[in-house]
Amino acid sequence: MDLDILCIGPAGFDIFISGKDLKPNKLLIENSITLENNTSYDIDHSVYEAGGAGLNASIVFARQGIVAGCMAKTGKDHLANQIKIIAKHENIETDTFINKPEHHTDMNIHIVTNRTDEIRLAYENSNNSLRPKEVKLPKLQSKMIYFAELPDDFKIFKYYASWAKINQSKLVVNITDFKKYKKRHINYIISTSSTVMIKKQLAIDYWNIEEGDLGSIEAVNNFGANSIVMYDVIDKAYAFENGTLYMSGPYKKTNPLDLTGADDVFAAGYISAIFSQKSVPEALTLASANACSVMDIFGTRTGILKKPALRTMKVETRTL
Repeated sequence: MDLDILCIGPAGFDIFISGKDLKPNKLLIENSITLENNTSYDIDHSVYEAGGAGLNASIVFARQGIVAGCMAKTGKDHLANQIKIIAKHENIETDTFINKPEHHTDMNIHIVTNRTDEIRLAYENSNNSLRPKEVKLPKLQSKMIYFAELPDDFKIFKYYASWAKINQSKLVVNITDFKKYKKRHINYIISTSSTVMIKKQLAIDYWNIEEGDLGSIEAVNNFGANSIVMYDVIDKAYAFENGTLYMSGPYKKTNPLDLTGADDVFAAGYISAIFSQKSVPEALTLASANACSVMDIFGTRTGILKKPALRTMKVETRTL
């Protein structure tokens, strides 16, 4: 199996539902909704779409002409078959999917209460049950291993970190949540990855950086990461490459409808451009343009861009 990028992360379905009965009462102080037992509620709008960080990132890569495989664990059911059909349609390698009947395919139900506000009911048993013995592909060849998010089991990351070193492949990780990893695990991830991508607020909170954004970049760099992207999909993004810091705002002004998948496509958009030997400003542009596109709709896949002609954003630079 010869790939440009093996993308590791969850795949499942998202269902978005909204209606007047699912909005908080504006006359009440509590920001909540009340659903009564044994009661039916009318839904005004519903969207059903395949998603998950692994599948979303793989679609970004494939739509940029990169040969990508998606390693995700699903059930062995109708939804798993639908995901494979979608992946084949997107020209994503499907032999890397892990289909097991022990759990149903993952599903997130988003009860939309307002713009960017929701109550999420998450069934993620398939992804959470992924174990190191299931991820080994004896004939795999890949120029890059990309973790769309940290796996629940740290040993999966450790296995592919060793694999990437032996096979002289790039190792990239997008950190949106530290899970329950121990500090030494986080240090290992940062020090072994070719590129570390991390949500800005997560980095600031984790390292307790009082001086703000740039201090977080320096904190990650101190652990040995020389390629770092710290981002907020609706605010500033920072990329540190070859000793130079690049700073940009969002691609366009937006009033987000939904943030589901925006982090996934920002990170994958950046990496797809760098993989295709684009400049850092071009990479930040593709990343943010993808994020802005998917924030305008429910269901990430429809908003992912296909080799767009984009104006390169204005990017500031400085040397650290």
